[in-house]
Amino acid sequence: MKDVEKKVLIFSEMFPKPKNSSSGVFIIERLKALIRLGVEFDFAPVSTFDNLLIRFLKRLKGITPSAPIDIVQVEDKQFPVISISLGLKDRMGILRQNTDSWIKYAERMAQAIERQKNMKEFGLFHAHRVFPEGYTAMLMSHKYEVPYVVTAHGGEIHSISNNNKVFVKEVLEKSAKVIFVSKALMNDTCEKLGYDKSNGIVIPNGVDTSVFKPMDKEEARRKMCLPLDKKIVGFVGNLIEVKGADRLPAIARELIDLRSDVFFLIVGDGPLMKALRERMPSENTRFAGRIHHDLMPLALNTMDVMVVASRNEGFPATILEARGCGIWVIGTEAGGISEAIDSDGIGGIVGENVEKSLSEAIDSSLDRGLHLASSRGTVQIPSWKDTVQSEARVYRECMK
Repeated sequence: MKDVEKKVLIFSEMFPKPKNSSSGVFIIERLKALIRLGVEFDFAPVSTFDNLLIRFLKRLKGITPSAPIDIVQVEDKQFPVISISLGLKDRMGILRQNTDSWIKYAERMAQAIERQKNMKEFGLFHAHRVFPEGYTAMLMSHKYEVPYVVTAHGGEIHSISNNNKVFVKEVLEKSAKVIFVSKALMNDTCEKLGYDKSNGIVIPNGVDTSVFKPMDKEEARRKMCLPLDKKIVGFVGNLIEVKGADRLPAIARELIDLRSDVFFLIVGDGPLMKALRERMPSENTRFAGRIHHDLMPLALNTMDVMVVASRNEGFPATILEARGCGIWVIGTEAGGISEAIDSDGIGGIVGENVEKSLSEAIDSSLDRGLHLASSRGTVQIPSWKDTVQSEARVYRECMK
């Protein structure tokens, strides 16, 4: 990329936040790998914060308002956060996927980026997520006659409302290249939006195997005060229905009926936490809550099996992180789960009773000697270097 005079402007709302250090960590890992590869880029992290009215209303209800974030640090580089104030009407419109609210927000995002960046420096825009970032990229592309690339991560495709499909399809079709994190996501997008994938390419997420690597299981359990004599089944993710967190109590009941040596470690937080605390077997469950991403390798290494019970997924980074730690993964058929698992577990679990099918797969896996294909060298876990090398090729192609 040294021969390219102009830089790539990468922007996204997804990056680690004070309350959730794992949020958007896959964006930061990409940026680190791009720096090491010598790609010339600038990053515009975009964040929203509550206006005075919302801050007042939240405090009345005992909720801590969202505050502006100043800087995102990537290696030795600092990127100022572009903050956009949202009022009650704006937030409600966005939550309800009101088309006018979404477009207005995308326009405000473009204006905010333009105010902070020298737009003449850039020969390509790269938006992470199709909407709203992709729509922002399309607006800026038209204004500055600069091509744009968009990466579809999954959530924005799976949750898009019918009234916004036409705008999302327009973003995809006008993009110089659309990067999908899994084949399943590209196929889902074609089916859902009528997108013809002529400008589509699949580049999966990667993992840092120098961080996510096997460690002594007994030592990891001691550090996390977990039982040494149990088979630990782990779950990592937001405690919401789309991640299948509501399926965990039924999985636990089925599995405890099959064996007495099982223990559950649930890493994450969300609206289902209270219900899960009431319904999971308390003597066989530890709720770790939302832990700092730096502690994730330790948590994963305590597990014998990790279960991914999601209803929708793009290409779950957590699966690659588990595989890096040598952990066997059992997952549903949703999105790119089977692609991410590859030969290091069992993916594609379906059926009328998914919870029973998952528990039976976990049980049989715990009884067998589990040997990951990646540990035998027959399957390679994709690295962030692999990911950004592929992205850099896309950049060169689009900037010709």
